[in-house]
Amino acid sequence: MKECDTDMKNEKITAIPERKKDTYLTAILSLPLRVHERAWLFTCGRSISTSLVKQILEVSQDGVVFETENTVYHVTYAHRPAEIEVMCA
Repeated sequence: MKECDTDMKNEKITAIPERKKDTYLTAILSLPLRVHERAWLFTCGRSISTSLVKQILEVSQDGVVFETENTVYHVTYAHRPAEIEVMCA
């Protein structure tokens, strides 16, 4: 056995989860928010598409918090959705 192979056996490897970026914005959800689909947001006169939504963390009358592959989005609604609008599916 090579010397470097012996050293590797005794070494403990620990995976450290990467901290996701938090993004705070005021926007309008263009489509219903669904897990495994992209979120479409309208803010500052432009449309934003996220990577696939992994989970929806919080839903309120004032906004929504959801997680994608690399980012946790904290969205405050630019206007309050009507009672009949579907925010999450």
